[in-house]
Amino acid sequence: MSLFTRLRYFLPAVGVLLLPVIFGLRASAQDLAAGQIVKLRSIEFNPDRLLVQVGDTLTFINQDPFKHDVYIVRTADPNVVVYPATTLLSGESVVVPFMEQGLFTVYCTIHGGMKGKISTTGSFELTEEEKRKVASVKALPPIVKIGETLFWDKAQCYQCHRMGERGVGLRGPDLSDIGFRARIQAQKLGLDAATDYLIQSLLEPDAYLVDGYTNAMAIVYQPPIDLNAQEITAVIAYLQSQGGEVDTWAIDLNQETLATLPAMNPFQHGDSKRGKDVFQTFGCNSCHTVGAQKSVSVGPDLTQIGAYRNWTWLTEALLDPNAEIGAEWQYATVYLTPEEDDFFAIEETVEGFLRKNTDEEVEILVALERLERLPKERVTRVEVSKLSKMPTNYVEDLSFQQMADLITYLQTLKGSAP
Repeated sequence: MSLFTRLRYFLPAVGVLLLPVIFGLRASAQDLAAGQIVKLRSIEFNPDRLLVQVGDTLTFINQDPFKHDVYIVRTADPNVVVYPATTLLSGESVVVPFMEQGLFTVYCTIHGGMKGKISTTGSFELTEEEKRKVASVKALPPIVKIGETLFWDKAQCYQCHRMGERGVGLRGPDLSDIGFRARIQAQKLGLDAATDYLIQSLLEPDAYLVDGYTNAMAIVYQPPIDLNAQEITAVIAYLQSQGGEVDTWAIDLNQETLATLPAMNPFQHGDSKRGKDVFQTFGCNSCHTVGAQKSVSVGPDLTQIGAYRNWTWLTEALLDPNAEIGAEWQYATVYLTPEEDDFFAIEETVEGFLRKNTDEEVEILVALERLERLPKERVTRVEVSKLSKMPTNYVEDLSFQQMADLITYLQTLKGSAP
């Protein structure tokens, strides 16, 4: 779909005011030599603060192995769209000229928390008039507070998601500004409204996956989370409030979906006490922390695993740990140039769990509580394994009863919310 086709599709749906003469053009080699370059890498805009002059151009280049988009609005009023959401596949780029004064925010509407500021005024602060306009936003209804409490507690959303600086969940995408970004995603998917996208994300998480993530979403309306319709409505209202309009009347949940029964559990006759013995006998506690019992090697903390994972997920994790590897547990090998300026020096390597890979540095968790920060100028390449570090021989080593006991034990690990 061309940019102008996108514009024709986009404008009637949202009713935005497009600033004059601002269009993006696919970048040529000559274009890249002019203006500033913004790299879309490691789910970040780099740099994420840009001072430009009216008439300058910005070239956005996607260096991630999955798609992003570039969407620019006025910071003081996100309803004023400067540049409509334009998708960039891996390796693609686009040139955007700036013809108006002001402070703007650039988003990737696909990945939460991925945003930056662009200023043609010399300042990244709003004017006093703009601040008053932002502060005049109407108060949120009480259901939003209920949804917030559920999000950070019973619903267990925080286990996989974060919102900007709040929370530490990494398995799922950052949900910053999701109420705002959902509108754009709904248009891309042909849905009627942002609320439809939010409902789909909770009730049918495998229908649309954010690039760079796997389908690790728990079924929120079934055990162990087991949210009812009113609680799901409250969570959606909370998500709507993150940069969007709260409209509970628009939340129409599919009652047939909510009534879907959980799959039959063949391991329901397990014994949790015997399962704890299996957990220790087979060395699970050497890599996994459970409460006060700390592991001696690096591995996911399982203190709360039973609060948000059902028996089907736990079984797959045991029998096929390579099926779904969490974003924070990808094992990588980092190749480095030798520190000494010696022609005969051998290339060095560092192995561990990849935590960060930006233009400035690579972070690798090499041992328990030991994080190596490697300057990017020394890094020649980073190779990420498609295999989990978790053993794959449990299907041969465990009897059916031991498997049932272990899964039952894991389901009892419900810890406490942070």
